[in-house]
Amino acid sequence: MLAEVSRVIVVDDCSRDETGQLAAAAGAEVLRHESNQGKGASLRDGMREALAAGAELIATLDGDSQHRPEDLPRLLTCARRWPGHIVIGSRRTAGGDVPRSRRIANRVADFWVSWAARHPIDDSQSGFRVYPAEVARQVAMRPDAAGGFAFESQVLIEAGRRGFRTVAVDVPAIYGADLRSSHFRPVADVTRIVLMIGGELLAARMDPVGLWRSLTAPRLRWQDDASAERYAR
Repeated sequence: MLAEVSRVIVVDDCSRDETGQLAAAAGAEVLRHESNQGKGASLRDGMREALAAGAELIATLDGDSQHRPEDLPRLLTCARRWPGHIVIGSRRTAGGDVPRSRRIANRVADFWVSWAARHPIDDSQSGFRVYPAEVARQVAMRPDAAGGFAFESQVLIEAGRRGFRTVAVDVPAIYGADLRSSHFRPVADVTRIVLMIGGELLAARMDPVGLWRSLTAPRLRWQDDASAERYAR
């Protein structure tokens, strides 16, 4: 377990393998859903448990092995240097390491999420993030929060409208045969996310000011020694 993390919570969303047992054996606290409830509900339950324990920062990692836990200290360092910001582990500089269909779908989602959130966001579909506790309290715990893969996009949008901004930290993109299967479908799920965002924008009369800000405001990126090395290659 990483020294920088005081508590690890694994949400076992009715998995059919030994995920829960292995996580518990490694020292994690396991929350198990008796029926599959999807990614949004899993994240909310994990955040709720973290808030109840008094967490000031809440880190999230997807369960498909696309994120390296050893990169988490870099995101936490960024979160401490940029208090009040959502830190996103961004795969935008990974280039050819990301499948073309996933790269295109992510860029489409970035445009729409950034517009609705009123500031430019790198890799809006990355599940590797660090949230300030206040974002979880104000946004993620809303009873009308979206479900499934749209949850994380809606959190960015609602947080952006409340004045919370994002800052990106470059992380590797890990794809290959050894990964656990992901339930994310680049075309179908991004389409659902865009439709959700379209509804938000229609309710805001398409928010032309938000579009302008998303295209002209500076992108916040934090560069440490590790990301500087990636840029140099």
